[in-house]
Amino acid sequence: MDSQRNLLSVSEPGKTKSPLYKERVLPNFGTFAAIFALLPSIAIISEPFDIRIGLVIGVLVVITIWILLVLRAPKIELSQLELKVGRVAISRNLIGEAEIISKDRIFLERGPKLDPGAHKVFQGSVKSAIKIPIADPEDPTPYWLISTRKPDKLAELLKKS
Repeated sequence: MDSQRNLLSVSEPGKTKSPLYKERVLPNFGTFAAIFALLPSIAIISEPFDIRIGLVIGVLVVITIWILLVLRAPKIELSQLELKVGRVAISRNLIGEAEIISKDRIFLERGPKLDPGAHKVFQGSVKSAIKIPIADPEDPTPYWLISTRKPDKLAELLKKS
C-alpha cells in the first residue's frame, strides 16, 4: 500500500485535528462488580495464613484490575481529518458511510457475520456498535467494527465532512 496516500495533510484549509468527538468505552458497572466479587475469594484462600493479609491482597488485586480495565478501555476520537480508535487512525476520506449496529444484531456482527479481515475494537459489555466500511481499494480491511455507547452521534458526525 502506498503509505504516502494515507498521510494526513495538516495544511488542508479549514480542517483541524482537534477532536469533534471523544469517547472512552469503559466496561459497564456489572463488570466492575464482578471483579469486586474476587475480594472474598482471595481473602478466604489466604485465611490459613492470616485473613488480614488476604483482605489487603484482595483489595490490591481488585483495585489493580479496575485500574487496568479503565486504562485499557478503547478510546475513540474523531476529528475533521481522521478517525482514531485506540492506536489506529484512518483518514476520513478513506471511509464509507457508517452503519449503526443495534443491540439485537451485535451478537451476529461480532460472531457469525464477522469478516476475519475486519478491524475490530470490542468492549464486551457494550451492546451497541458502529460498522464503518473502508473505501480504499488497496486496503485489505473491509470495515471497522467498533463498540460505542453513542453509535447515533458518532454516525452523524462521520456523515458531516
